[in-house]
Amino acid sequence: MLRFNQYSRRPVGRLGLLQILFGSWMIWESFIRLLIALRFYSELSWSPLDLLRTFLLGLVYDASAGVFFCLPLALFLLLPAKFLSAGWGKRLGKGLLFLLNGFMVSTGVTLFFYFQEFHTSFNFIAVDYLIYSSEMLGTIQESFPLGILVPVMLVTTLLITWWQLRKLTFFPSPRGWRQFAMAAGLMVLLLLVAAVVPQSAWRMQVAADKINQELAGNGPYEFVRAYFTNELDYDSFYAKASDTDSLRQRLRSEVKGNNEVLQGDPGVTRRVENQNELTGKKPNVVLITVESFSADYAGFLGFANSLTPNLDEVAQNSLSFTRLYATGTRTVRGLEALSLSVPPTPGQSIVRRQDNGNMESLGDAFRQNGYQTDFIYGGYGYFDNMNDFFAGNGYTVKDRNNIPEEEIHDETVWGVPDEILFDQVVKSLDEHQAKGEPAFEMVLTTSNHRPFKFPKGRIDAPQGVRNSVVRYTDWAIKDFLDKASTKPWFDNTVFVIVADHQALAAGKADLPINRYHIPCLIYAPKLIKAGQCNRLMSQIDVGPTLLGLLGMSYTSRFFGHDVFNVPESEDRAFISTYQLLGLVKDDQLTILSPNQGVKSYRINDWSTADYSPIPTSDEMRQQAISWYQGANLLYHDGLLKTPQHK
Repeated sequence: MLRFNQYSRRPVGRLGLLQILFGSWMIWESFIRLLIALRFYSELSWSPLDLLRTFLLGLVYDASAGVFFCLPLALFLLLPAKFLSAGWGKRLGKGLLFLLNGFMVSTGVTLFFYFQEFHTSFNFIAVDYLIYSSEMLGTIQESFPLGILVPVMLVTTLLITWWQLRKLTFFPSPRGWRQFAMAAGLMVLLLLVAAVVPQSAWRMQVAADKINQELAGNGPYEFVRAYFTNELDYDSFYAKASDTDSLRQRLRSEVKGNNEVLQGDPGVTRRVENQNELTGKKPNVVLITVESFSADYAGFLGFANSLTPNLDEVAQNSLSFTRLYATGTRTVRGLEALSLSVPPTPGQSIVRRQDNGNMESLGDAFRQNGYQTDFIYGGYGYFDNMNDFFAGNGYTVKDRNNIPEEEIHDETVWGVPDEILFDQVVKSLDEHQAKGEPAFEMVLTTSNHRPFKFPKGRIDAPQGVRNSVVRYTDWAIKDFLDKASTKPWFDNTVFVIVADHQALAAGKADLPINRYHIPCLIYAPKLIKAGQCNRLMSQIDVGPTLLGLLGMSYTSRFFGHDVFNVPESEDRAFISTYQLLGLVKDDQLTILSPNQGVKSYRINDWSTADYSPIPTSDEMRQQAISWYQGANLLYHDGLLKTPQHK
């Protein structure tokens, strides 16, 4: 006997329950999309046509993801009717329905907060956070009011489940094997269609504004796609030169500086000869990579409402670089640029990849000159594969595990406050001084990271706010320099302060140039003359420029320039996401994208990333391809490794 819905009086069965679940998914995903749109209203294109395309394409992605979302319940409902009609069968079905609704609610809420942090849908960063689950869970616990959030999500899940069951009698309709086979076949067909229909390129066409493009996707769908596209094959997806020999020759001419002699291999190996008053002095070098340090925090770069009063003072006695641009939006991308001096390649940073040891690194250049090299980090270096990368490239790794517990008076899930980290740097330099050996210290801070907490009594600012932590890091760096100034090694030490990336990388444009602008100071009052360098620079130029200032000669496979040894006409910068590869030269930005896409823009205003589309010149196309395809080619050919390990 058929059961009837008490409201519609129509017979309902297994298909009806799937319809209710699928409809709930579509409504919930659209609701989350609307909330995000309202939250980012100032960055969204409100053109009626753009909005229509954004939300309609969003429905396509939602429907595709919804088919997979409903799959567990669909498989459950393929069980025999006798089983499903039993009391415990019904309870299992209702429990499964509750779990699926819980997944739906929690992913929607997570996407909303993720969007607030990164201005994008789920991507590689979300995948990384899932892999490093302890950091993710710790950050959530320290950043959000879980005592309120979890009960609200639980109640929401219960209400949705109650509404679904109220609309539908949970009894299966009778059917035979023919109906079973038809249902199974339909399920397979829907899965195939859902897997192949959405195309990533569609999102790029809904509007010019990046937020619209991100909203047009579906969070869980984008997460799965990011998981399976960890590294994109350049040759399969990007515009390329067919003649790799000509590509190599062009690349060799691009990287060569005035004081460099190319070697005989097919890569970019060259001998760099530097000579100045610092040659042979071998000063210590401390390169502080500051987490999420945006240029628009820094008063010394001319920005109003400075959050860095101490660094503004330090900058007066420093060499500052005013037009430096990060290569990417993640710490590992910044570390890649600073340590390997290589343009970004599609997918993950080399720091995260396999076979990334024995690379021609900044540490290797220092070791060629008799230095000891350390990587010092206040967190746990297994995160993002940092310990393996730096240890595999000759650095001595000193992370949170090496800090004595009695020296830790405060910490978050990401590690110790910056002041404790800098105390470890002082200790390390003391040890090297006692042994009479010069040291290169690669330092990575952690404080400017959610949950944005710092030790009390350092600055007068509220906890849990990004701007407050920027001010704290500014204080901690000045405190470190003050302590260092009392040491015998201070006058013979060069301090480099540079960001890994900006705090926020999203904007209306695909690659907003203002979201890649980062500060850089070189502070050594007794060694390097203070001043400003206003040349356009890439983050990959920091290492070669530093070595040039130190008068240090070395054999290199770097792509970066010493900006003081190349003409201004060769200035350029590289900016990227995981898929988009940008070359900035003069006032032009050329972007390489998957599916062999190439497009160019005139940069009308660097501070707001106001662009105008322009035709791509053959010269800009060839330059972009030579840098990016060349980097990918040499990496996969082993020609970024030290010669003895190729």
